[in-house]
Amino acid sequence: MVTGKVKMVLGFQKLPAHSKQDPPPKPPLPSPSSAKMSAHQKAAFSQSFGVYFPRSSAQVQPKPPDVTELLCLVEDLWERESCLKTELPKHKLLKESVAIVLVLENEISNREAKLERASRRIEGLEAENERLRTEMEEMKVKTEGERRGSEENVKIMEAEIAELKKTTVDCGRAEISAESDELSSSQRFQGLMEVSGRSNLIKNLKKGQGRFDEQ
Repeated sequence: MVTGKVKMVLGFQKLPAHSKQDPPPKPPLPSPSSAKMSAHQKAAFSQSFGVYFPRSSAQVQPKPPDVTELLCLVEDLWERESCLKTELPKHKLLKESVAIVLVLENEISNREAKLERASRRIEGLEAENERLRTEMEEMKVKTEGERRGSEENVKIMEAEIAELKKTTVDCGRAEISAESDELSSSQRFQGLMEVSGRSNLIKNLKKGQGRFDEQ
């Protein structure tokens, strides 16, 4: 492909290996008069040509390259083409790698954002957990104080109940003792009344008997 382009640029095609170029036909020898005329015409033409085109302009046209230079140029172009064919997959791979890197960077950015949100959520949960732990400790202290107060109240109530029981028992015993004392006093009074009645009866009998004796 490169060789064809070079041939198109240079304007010639490769000749067959065994083909030989035929030599051009020799021009006829000019006569002396025609030779003088042609020399005179060439001199005039060169003078007129030098007026319009300076002598240095003839050096602008490059020397036509030979076959060796063309072969070196073709080999150089082949090497460059081979290098380009080798570098093309690398370039494609590099381009794909850049695209993959961009995708990975985007994914990493998204993951970092998620991690940041998760970290903030964890910090909030830790603060909430600490607050609940503090409230639980306060509730525990309060419950312990209430429990101790309840135990003290129960002890006080038990002591009061025991005291009331003791007072009730003592009052019952006192009432029983008072009833017993009251019963014994009435019995004594009744005995005294009976003794007094008997003594009065005896006295009356004695008085009646004394009167009977006097008569």
